[in-house]
Amino acid sequence: MKNLCTIFLVITAFICSGFSAEISISFQPNVDKLESIFKSNLPPSDKIIYTKVPRGLVLSIDEEYFFSQGESKIKESSLCIIDTIVNLLHEMPNYCVVENHTEENYQNSILENWELSMNRSSNIVEYMIKCGKLPPSQLFSLGFGEFMPFKDNVSSNTGINNRMDFVILEYETKR
Repeated sequence: MKNLCTIFLVITAFICSGFSAEISISFQPNVDKLESIFKSNLPPSDKIIYTKVPRGLVLSIDEEYFFSQGESKIKESSLCIIDTIVNLLHEMPNYCVVENHTEENYQNSILENWELSMNRSSNIVEYMIKCGKLPPSQLFSLGFGEFMPFKDNVSSNTGINNRMDFVILEYETKR
């Protein structure tokens, strides 16, 4: 009988919660706030895409803004946007995962694309630590090469396959 009451309560709670989009809206108020903060501080651009995901907020920025083709050295012209992100991260406790996605070296091997992707994300994280004075424990660096294309995953006409993703995590994590 006790198990039957427990099952009834779980089903009632599930039905009352409305198992629809309302759940994701109510569970992401902090992500909405993060999006508002970043949108008000970063320059408006069609090269920046904001995506709310269960892990937090993803700022996807066309990688050509940060790097010349085939290179992993950060362009000086992009430092203002990285500095803005660093300044905002100084004011919040959130962790940030810096991800690079590149498929620009079509004639090169998959391994070379992946290495380029890792080098690019690592260089941005290194800049954020050394010049931006962010604690290394707040940042993570990942490179995906061509294995996680934007294409139709988020939007059919605004996807940026070659991009830097700054993922502002909305949960606590440990290294």
